[in-house]
Amino acid sequence: MEIASFIFRMILALLFISSSVSKIKNSTTHASIVKDYKILPERSIRFFAVLDTYSEWLIGLLLLFGLYYSWAALAGSGLLLLYSVAIVVNLLRGRREISCGCGGIVGNHNLSWVLVSRNVLLIAMCLWVYQIPTTYGNLSWALETENFRTVYGEEYWTLMIIALLSTLVILIGQHLTSIRKKVHELVAQK
Repeated sequence: MEIASFIFRMILALLFISSSVSKIKNSTTHASIVKDYKILPERSIRFFAVLDTYSEWLIGLLLLFGLYYSWAALAGSGLLLLYSVAIVVNLLRGRREISCGCGGIVGNHNLSWVLVSRNVLLIAMCLWVYQIPTTYGNLSWALETENFRTVYGEEYWTLMIIALLSTLVILIGQHLTSIRKKVHELVAQK
């Protein structure tokens, strides 16, 4: 269970960091996407877009380095819940042609119940990380115990590679699904 917790933590770290970097690079577009949701008052949109972006960045870094990672995972689950509620509100309004604004390794997709399901899975991963402590890559624990060999030993690097490969498999699956959808659209046009 500790191994799964570490792998989930690394996947979530990559997800949050890549998403925040994407939003930092495209901050105007991100603010526009937040506006498209039509949930926040106009004056709050820019503030929320910046807060959202840097919250993801901080959560991702804390998860990656193992500093206060339990609380970072809990905060991450809160953000994902917030995103899910915003998506559900717009789906119930019949507004599916809005970009989710996710960015990063998960990409940008139109709103759908699949995104809500994905977020529920990510929330479950966050809660798993929150509940199941791990010493792998846990900088807080390494600093307290001065036992860096246990925290960053061979097992750590093996698990890190597994986490990266798992993320790569997820990305390939997403791209294949996207290609399949485009092929079906092209076939339907003929």
